[in-house]
Amino acid sequence: MSIEWLESYKIGNAEIDASQQALFELANQIATSEDWMSLRPMIVTLFKQMQTQFELEEALMAKVAFPGAQAHAQDHQHLLTRLRDRSMDVGKGHMNKKAIVGVVTDWAHRHVVNQDAELAQYLAIWA
Repeated sequence: MSIEWLESYKIGNAEIDASQQALFELANQIATSEDWMSLRPMIVTLFKQMQTQFELEEALMAKVAFPGAQAHAQDHQHLLTRLRDRSMDVGKGHMNKKAIVGVVTDWAHRHVVNQDAELAQYLAIWA
């Protein structure tokens, strides 16, 4: 399973775009890793990086008064809650890599493609 980063996913903010691309790379490392010992720290890093990514996006949305900011932030919270729950399972010794990859795939194929694209369109007009 691979989550492919596409240039079309860029929203036009260099810091956010670089962070998002790094998340795609980390998600792919997790999806392809069979080393269970290295997966635990990668999953912790994934959660922290995704949280930082969402904070960056939300700060930008507030700065530009993005009209869809509330719904966008709510989806961020939903994704983080799902990922945190799966990460806590790992902390309890229950590795469900498939569920973690499922959350990240949902983020990549639904959130990035739809909600982040709406933000990118707004930023293109706002700029």
